[in-house]
Amino acid sequence: MYQMRNSSRQKRPFLRVLIPIVFLAVGIGGYEAWQNSNTKHTKTTEIEAKYISFSGNYIFSIPSGRSVDGVSIPSVALVYAGDSVQAKNFEELYAAGVVAVQPITALKDDNPKTFKDYVNNTLAADLRKALNSATDVREVKKENPEAFKVFASTNEGKRLRAIYALNLPQPVMMAAKDETDTLKIVGSTMEDLKKSKLKADIDQAALSTKSLVEMMQKLDSSGIMREGSSEFSKSVSQDKLATDLKSSSSYLSRSITIVGGSYNGKDFIAQLIFEPKTKDENPVSGVISMRKSGKAWKLQAIQLPTP
Repeated sequence: MYQMRNSSRQKRPFLRVLIPIVFLAVGIGGYEAWQNSNTKHTKTTEIEAKYISFSGNYIFSIPSGRSVDGVSIPSVALVYAGDSVQAKNFEELYAAGVVAVQPITALKDDNPKTFKDYVNNTLAADLRKALNSATDVREVKKENPEAFKVFASTNEGKRLRAIYALNLPQPVMMAAKDETDTLKIVGSTMEDLKKSKLKADIDQAALSTKSLVEMMQKLDSSGIMREGSSEFSKSVSQDKLATDLKSSSSYLSRSITIVGGSYNGKDFIAQLIFEPKTKDENPVSGVISMRKSGKAWKLQAIQLPTP
């Protein structure tokens, strides 16, 4: 995880109720000052694009026509169709076809026995209790990583939940209402970020993003302009950038975490969390879009929260 700290980190509450979730499209063609939203998402229409979670240390292919939000619910990536989803709880999210991806935090490594025991004796048991249903645990016959499918159904055979669990160095699970194509793509392309052949380039993009965040926190408009692409430099003046940074300074003084984002070899769209400094504050989020120029990553667009 890449994190910039200006103050002690506060624990982010789990957002169990989402009323409503409205995801806004992230553009990568120009400069944007984000004015009034607490949630952002990464959108793509190319199956080759990847979603990266630095907090969960995983990477997967983003299915065609799907978007990924890694900031609305702490440590959970939501994969969904369309430009927006509105939901009051997880049941409504699943009903809307959302796939939820998250690390299995109860497991600290990929010990095969511990993983199998967890799937059979904890995951399946909790699912039966929560949904008052029968469960069906199936081992996926593949070489690596070890994987299980867990289905919950009514006595009449109606599917209530489909879960994939993968035994990565940090085990991961994906949950949906049913075994959809989206769930299959996410599950079949999931891999350990640390072992990905893309890691070196992703690390470079993330480090360039980290450097820009540090400049933003210092309100260093001239430094940011130097790191901008030609499109960025044409779309905003340094004076306008300085004004917008000042408007967002109360958020820029917070600890900022790069939770993840999308990557397709040419663009990296990083999702940021601005951590609350007090219990009365809420976390907010932002986006930094980077574009590769030669061997370097250049700033393409910014979206920041403002009061």
